Amino acid sequence: MRTLLNRIYLITGALSGLCIIAICCIILARVMGRWVGIEVPSSDDFAGFLLAASSFLGLAYTFREGGHIRVSLFTSRLPLVINKWVERIILSLGCVLILYLTWQLAYFVYESYLFDELSSGYVPIELWLVQLPLAVGMIIFSVAIIDQTFCHLFFGEELPKSEEEVLAESAPIDLSQTNSLNKGA
Repeated sequence: MRTLLNRIYLITGALSGLCIIAICCIILARVMGRWVGIEVPSSDDFAGFLLAASSFLGLAYTFREGGHIRVSLFTSRLPLVINKWVERIILSLGCVLILYLTWQLAYFVYESYLFDELSSGYVPIELWLVQLPLAVGMIIFSVAIIDQTFCHLFFGEELPKSEEEVLAESAPIDLSQTNSLNKGA
């Protein structure tokens, strides 16, 4: 199961990256089109749709890699026992919040489908089609945060750390030696 989930997170992370590449291609086509007098219709709309898709599809992968901003500046100063309880509370509240947001976003996509909403632009597109990657990204992010919470609560698995946190823990900097005010200069 762990391998399957990690593959899903990796695939959505890769899809997020592909969306960014597609945005670059659209922008490049638009710039090149201007040089030769060709208008690329709805390029702004497509770039916006891809940006939203990229943001939401990348949530789970970024979370599992420790890339999300956390309150570790606050929690790292707490005693270890209290730190563990604070992390558990934060993860549990995060699960509730993310599940609520996922439900609302999925319902939003469903409403767009029911009402046959179209994008406003030169090229009308059914909105549920461009909103679907957002809902999929949130669903997978929900799975990732529930997975992490479950592993943390029941198996004691540590939260993923960013590269910066790993470096800071492995080689702490002694600022007292580098501060010129302490030397009387």
